Amino acid sequence: MGAVSLFAGRRSARRVAICVLGLAAGALAASAARAQEEEWRDSFPQSPREAYDVYEKQVPIDKWLEGPVEYIVLGYERDIWKELQTDTEREAFRTWFWSRRDVDPRDDKHPYREEFYKRVAQANQRFHGYPNGWRSDRGRVWIVLGPPTGGLRRIDLRAFGRCSAESGEWWTYNTQGMAFNSSFGEFHVVFVETRVGQFEICEPSMLGLGAWPRELRQAMEYTNEAAVIDTVTEFDATGRVRRAAGAEPGFVHDVEAATGELSVPLESFEPVGVGGMAVIPVRVPLRDLFFEPADKTIVATLVIDATMVGLGEAQGRGGEQTWRLELDAETAQGISAASLWTALVLPVGPGGYSLQLRVTDPLSEHSWVWEGPVEVQAEGRAVSPPFVGSAVVRLRAGGEVGVLAPEPARVQPGGPLFVVSWVRGFVPDPAAVRVELVAADGAANAIEGQALWGDAAAAGPLIFQGTVPDLRPGVYTLRLRVSDEVEAAETRVEVR
Repeated sequence: MGAVSLFAGRRSARRVAICVLGLAAGALAASAARAQEEEWRDSFPQSPREAYDVYEKQVPIDKWLEGPVEYIVLGYERDIWKELQTDTEREAFRTWFWSRRDVDPRDDKHPYREEFYKRVAQANQRFHGYPNGWRSDRGRVWIVLGPPTGGLRRIDLRAFGRCSAESGEWWTYNTQGMAFNSSFGEFHVVFVETRVGQFEICEPSMLGLGAWPRELRQAMEYTNEAAVIDTVTEFDATGRVRRAAGAEPGFVHDVEAATGELSVPLESFEPVGVGGMAVIPVRVPLRDLFFEPADKTIVATLVIDATMVGLGEAQGRGGEQTWRLELDAETAQGISAASLWTALVLPVGPGGYSLQLRVTDPLSEHSWVWEGPVEVQAEGRAVSPPFVGSAVVRLRAGGEVGVLAPEPARVQPGGPLFVVSWVRGFVPDPAAVRVELVAADGAANAIEGQALWGDAAAAGPLIFQGTVPDLRPGVYTLRLRVSDEVEAAETRVEVR
């Protein structure tokens, strides 16, 4: 009995040992799996291709938003991500996330994503310390905004407000072409060197070390929002909405028809009508339009429905036009925060009218409407205040010419200057057109360039393209003179 009991005890001990070894092996395997899963966290790839492979392929899909993409995700996108339950849904979300930032989904190229991972790799190469690479404060700014457009320099920060230190870096960003427009045309970012080679963001006026300045936060927020090309296609992870039961999650193009108020700045266009022509200014922000890919370009189409109801003896007029706005991808990216400024030209007799105007985007079914009085004079000549913009475009199928304008207009010495002004009541002589920038002290600086008349009728767009002279930064009055018999038209322009 004793021998049997002894034997049974040894066998039991062996079973316990095997069980412990099994648990240990399982723990080691789980630990190894976790280590392999988290390997991406300690990886700082030095090339764009490696960065893409690590943060798009190696990182577990449920951890994807913990990678550098967390810097560019929008707030409502993050809210969607938090509600996802399965990896299938998360994979669909990632596809949707990148596709809405792709200027041309017809090919395998993705300029925005390529530039993003290029900056991630650059951050890993340039910025060290703790945290390292893309995780650092400098890395975050570099990834979202790119290299400082106005330069990067090491400076002595002693007696520099709440950022006082022996050493730091001063980054300058010019906002020309950015989605964010600073009041002064540029803004600065300060990093304090807290240890050798280690830099931390700082706000010098009130909050100090570790605080992100308000202007910087706005620049990053607007830049991330402007990166979204497709603002219409919605993500659907559940399959419960507009989809059959059991359908794979994905994204759908579904937009509820909506109506907004159209911007028609008549007050800056007076008189609206002279010489039997009514010229109605129209402004539409580009981000409100839905673009679709075409051959090497993206295209937005607008349908304009105008009805002028005559008051008294005036004869009304109605009609529909189609404007087609076509941009190359590079131009579209650079002016995503700009607006299309153009005008509707209606031949009507003199008198008072009630104008009803509707502009519709057929793809999104979104409309903008405006209604108000218009007075057309029997005789006279007029030149509208000029619009200064990033580029001049001809709207196809209608012949109207618009200008893509940042707000407010900013130009650079040596850079291009595009001006569009609508002329009513006479046909101007392009050779007589003069454009100048007038400084605050009254000094006038002539702009060299070429003027074109955009219409054969006695109402249409006058187009001027020139080069900004070498001027000091500041606010200037742009003065457009079309004829000695007509008062010059003016607007404000910032040179920086």
